[in-house]
Amino acid sequence: MGTKRCSTGITELDTLLVGGIPRGRTILVEGEPGTGKTILALHFIMAGLLQSKPPEPAIFVCLDENPAHLFKEALAFGWNLQKFLDIKMLTVIDAYSGRLGLPPTLPNGVPVGKFSVGAVIDRIREVADRHHAKRLVIDSFTALIDGDNTPRKTILTLAAMLERLQLTSLLTAELEHYNRSVERYAAHGVIRLEYETDGHNVKRTLWIVKM
Repeated sequence: MGTKRCSTGITELDTLLVGGIPRGRTILVEGEPGTGKTILALHFIMAGLLQSKPPEPAIFVCLDENPAHLFKEALAFGWNLQKFLDIKMLTVIDAYSGRLGLPPTLPNGVPVGKFSVGAVIDRIREVADRHHAKRLVIDSFTALIDGDNTPRKTILTLAAMLERLQLTSLLTAELEHYNRSVERYAAHGVIRLEYETDGHNVKRTLWIVKM
């Protein structure tokens, strides 16, 4: 029997992945700022909410962006995230405010003055258990381990926890700011987004580096 897979919400990418992302695995989505990592992650979350039968509850952890901006980006695609928050099918964890030393803007956020890798992992575990989540996005993983003195231990701990919870997870990461060997060691798959400019033309590429 083949590996069970879940849709990324992008037909062409699902075709390249022979049906989608292997369930229960952790995938790294790497790229420079502006390459579309968050948008890809949103498609992945919404595919679970809108296309899966039954719908798959999801968690989106905001570390690099104000959750309000995420909601606006989603509306540009016609997705009303608040609707899914209201029916407990989606949980947006505001860890962005905690990184800045500010109170969270949403329930289930990291409390002011309590931001740490452990606090974020605890929030994910609590929400996953309570709402039986199936999909997870951490945006960005780079921000989560920024300043961590033991990144390899942190990554392995997180990967083990996600596998135990049977979450299919996308972790976004900035190409220019992290030690790729550490993240790639723990990730089951790696997707790289890039773009090149030639005068007024922009060429975007997607590489499946590892899966």
